[in-house]
Formats: sequence, C-alpha cells, structure tokens
Amino acid sequence: MNTTSQDFLMDLLSEGDKPSSQQAQAPVNHPSAPVPSTDTGARVKALIAALKAAGTDITADYNDWLKVGFALAGEFGESGRGYFHAISSLYPGYDQAESDTKYTECLKSDSGRTDISTLFYLAKNQGVTLERPANAPGTSHDIPRKKGQSDKNVPLSLLEDDPEEMPLLPVFPESIFPSLPSLLKEVTDLMITDQERSLVLIGSIATISSALLPFRTVYFGKTIYPNMYLFVPGPAGAGKGKLDFCLRLVMPIHKEKLERWNTAKDEYRKEYARYKRQKKGENIDPPEKPPIQMLRVPANSSATSFAQAMAENGNLLMFETEGDTVVNSFSSDFGNYSDSFRKAFAHESFGYLRRGDDGEEKEIDNPRLSTVLSGTPEQVKSLIRDAENGLLSRFMFFCINATPEWMDGFDSYGSDAPLEDTFNAIGARFCAFAKTLEDTPTIRFSLSLPQIGKFNDFFKAEKQRMQDVNGDRYSASSHRLAWCFLRVAMVLTALRMMDSGDVREIVGCADVDFDATLEIIRVISVHNDYIFNVLDRERPEGIAVADSYSAATRKTILAALPGYFKTDDMKDVARKIGKTLRTVRRQVARAIQAGEVKQVKHGEYKKL
Repeated sequence: MNTTSQDFLMDLLSEGDKPSSQQAQAPVNHPSAPVPSTDTGARVKALIAALKAAGTDITADYNDWLKVGFALAGEFGESGRGYFHAISSLYPGYDQAESDTKYTECLKSDSGRTDISTLFYLAKNQGVTLERPANAPGTSHDIPRKKGQSDKNVPLSLLEDDPEEMPLLPVFPESIFPSLPSLLKEVTDLMITDQERSLVLIGSIATISSALLPFRTVYFGKTIYPNMYLFVPGPAGAGKGKLDFCLRLVMPIHKEKLERWNTAKDEYRKEYARYKRQKKGENIDPPEKPPIQMLRVPANSSATSFAQAMAENGNLLMFETEGDTVVNSFSSDFGNYSDSFRKAFAHESFGYLRRGDDGEEKEIDNPRLSTVLSGTPEQVKSLIRDAENGLLSRFMFFCINATPEWMDGFDSYGSDAPLEDTFNAIGARFCAFAKTLEDTPTIRFSLSLPQIGKFNDFFKAEKQRMQDVNGDRYSASSHRLAWCFLRVAMVLTALRMMDSGDVREIVGCADVDFDATLEIIRVISVHNDYIFNVLDRERPEGIAVADSYSAATRKTILAALPGYFKTDDMKDVARKIGKTLRTVRRQVARAIQAGEVKQVKHGEYKKL
C-alpha cells in the first residue's frame, strides 16, 4: 500500500477505531495505477463509510473476501488496494500483511470476469445499500444469487472449502511436471487446467501399471508388482471423461491380445467341428478351449467370469468411467468382487468354482490387477459402503470438482488433431516398448539407501498424521499407501527406461522420480483422507460430508496448537499446515462453539 492508499485507509476509518499500529503499517514498493473513474470511486468510498458506520463486515467468509478482492482488482487495479484494506479491516481478525498478500494474488489472477457489482451485492446481502443513480456504473448485475451459489469467476486455486460441497482438494504441484518421463510429460502437456493435468497424470500412471509385467520389487519380504487401484470421484460434468484418453495408452496391447484370442478361438471351432465329424474308429481327442487373452476386462463381468479371465491371463486391467456399471456388478448376486479385489491388491491367491459340467475348482496364484474407476461421490459410497471396508485403503483416490467457469470447447488443446489420435499414437509407441520388455522375464526395482531413509521418514510421519486426524481405524492405509508409492515409482522408472532404451534386469529409482512420487503420494493421501470421512459411519447423524472433512481439518489444527495459545500461535500453525490464517481462525471459532476451546480473553485461548 503506497502513502496515498494508507492515508485513504486512515481517513475511511477516522469515524471509529483505527487499526492497531501493526495493522496500519503499510507495505511499500507497490506500483501505482491510473486512478479510477470518479463516480465508481466515490460510490465505493461511500459504501465503505456505510459499512463502517453500520459495523458490518462482508469478508468473514473467505470466498466472499476473495470476491471483494477480485471485484476491486478488476475495477481499480493497483489503486484498489486501499479500498481492499479498508474493507478487510472491518473483519475482527484483520491482518494487514495477509490482506496485502491476498490482494496481490487477486491482481495476478484476475480475469476481469468479477465486476464491481459483486461488491455492492455482498454489502446488500448484509443489509447495507446505497441510493444509486440510474446510470451508476457497475451496478447492472446486482441480481441476487440463489442461496449457496458460488461466484463462478473466482479461480479454483484460491477458493477454500465450501461447507455445502466437496472441498477443493489439492492437485499435484507444478514443480513435478517439467521433469516427468517424456510419455507422461507429453500427455499432461496436452491438458489445459491444473486439474486435467493431474487427472491425466495419475490416470496414465495407473493404466500403464497394467502393462509392465517384468517389473517387481520386494517390500517386507513380499514381491510387489506395479499394478495399482485408482478411483476418481467427482460430480457430473467435472471432466472425468478425460480418463478415457488414458485407456488409449494400452489399447494396442489389449487389441493384440484379443486378436490372438479370436484367432485361437477360430482354430478351436474348426478343430471341434472336425472332432464332432470324426468317423468311427478315428479316436480324435477333443480340442482344448484356448485360454482367454485380454488386458482390459469388462467391468460388467460376473465375479466368476472375472476370476476365469484372471486365472487364464494372470494380469488384467479393469477400466471403467461409468460408475453405475461397476456398482451394479459389485452389488449383484453374481458380481461380488470384494474378496477378489482385496486379495488381488497384494497378489494373494484366491479360488473360484469354474462353470461347466466339470464344476472344477481353480486356484489363481499371484493375481495382478490394475483398476481405474470413476464415478460420483454417491457411487463411491455404494461401492465401498463404510470406512471399515477393506477396499477403502487399497484404492488411491483423486477427487475432482466441476469447472467453475465456462470452458471454450473449440479450443484445440494445442493441436489441430483430435486428442484421440494423439493418445492412440502415444499408445502405439508404448506398446512397442512393452514388447521389448517381454525379452526380459524379470526386472528388479529398488530404492537407494538415502531414498529408503526418506521413504521411512515420510511414512512414519504420515502414519502418525493419519492417526491424529482419523484414529486407529485408518492406520492401515499408511501401509498400503507405501505400496502405492513403490508402484508409482516403478511406473515412472519404467517410462524413464523407455526414454533411454536401456532395459536392465536390475534398476534403481532416479532421485527426480523418487521426489515426484513423494509429491504425488502426498496429494493422494489428502484425497484419501477426505474419502475416509465420506464413508465414516461413526460421524454423527445429520453432519454433512464436507462438515466431517472440516472436523478432520479442525482436529489437525487443534493438535498443532499448544494448550494455551494466542493469535501468533495460530499464524504459526497456518504456515505449518498450509492453510490461511482465516481458515485457522474459523476452525478455532467452531471449536469454541463445540466446547473444545475456551476464549480466555481477547486474542488468547485455552483448549479444553
């Protein structure tokens, strides 16, 4: 805030209490911008005076605070900073430095779609209005929104949890994308939004995990293969369909297997016809049915059909973006996959009774299954009914939200060619690489000693964090998440091998791939936390899913605060856990309402 802006703020507050000296201290070196039109500036100044006179704060909700910032940034640019501080200072927990940083973020992120009418609308919602002339600028959009409707022009990256909707969970950090193996970098570069890039990254990794047969590692004496389980929950219209592109990366492998199977079935039918036509005394033995050859198993298969396909292939991919298909199969009388899925995750053998006249019992040794599913949050609850279900901790979850603004559907995503063609071409290259791996029966993957140390440090802390947030009922997830770490790292290492062309029987993990895996798993763990709270039946009746997530956040915040704490302690915790000070304040306020914290005096609190 420059000197002029600081004087303006002090003038606006002169009718009542001024902020403390710490709050009023202005940052320096902000570039100046042209002064806005007199009419709009005068109306905003009058509104601020009215808010002050009424003692009304319109920024208590974090998202409303952002809307104020974007409205002022879009209308006034840098010279709106003083207005932003004046309005923000009416919030009891006003922090000058935090507000200054937030306005800078609004300036950088502003797209011009949140106009100044939003400011007057927010004030009107709190009972503060101005008499305005008919030609007053920026007021033509003062149309009340439906209750709970969010401002679709505020970037997702700056929003915090909406208590009525799925919280905005983190995407993978930007820092990992430039150094990914070339195949993953190529497919993620085709995407536009951060959410799309993250979705296609984890979707590609999980899909490719089905086609790296020689790769394996040893953990706690157990052989682990790259195969992993992924579920992508999200509302309709959230963009789950982008996962379909990931399937194209392995479809050439699936089609080749099917072609070989169809050829074998044709030959079988000919041999069987010959067997049936044999003349007396020829003694032709009946031909054996050819084993099933496929990579992708249909999600609407019966449990027995699935088991037979696994027995005859040893390695399968279940890929389905229609959640109802999976839910119906799992819940039907003949499609209870739960036991098979739980055992296949750890490559544990399971049996099934083969159909037919012989009724032969078959045992499936060392099953390898990769799974990529998507559906709505309700379909997650239909598939995995509660937090005690063993399937929960075996899946990696990556939750997505609907895009908050209209997207240009004619955008070419960087090329005139359809994305289907591009992914098909990339899939053909990967198929060629997968064939080269067939010449190497076993590729043993391992971490270096320094990497093992980092791995153990991370999961030791992660297990403690999970227990702190969700209790012992979720502690098993830290162990299975460690398996997922190794599996993701194996896929990255395999694709790095594809880049170099150097196929070896023993391979380590490059530090860049280890670090990328760590960041991926760190984000996945947050998404898994949320799904656990979705399914937690011990949550009190009537509490919304997002409320249970908020409760988990509050538990983390309270655990990090000392028994007796002040505002500075809340600031330290906000930095430590990556939340805003407003989020911490809001959760402390809710803890006071819940009887978990007592306010001793202004700015000082005690945990109960």
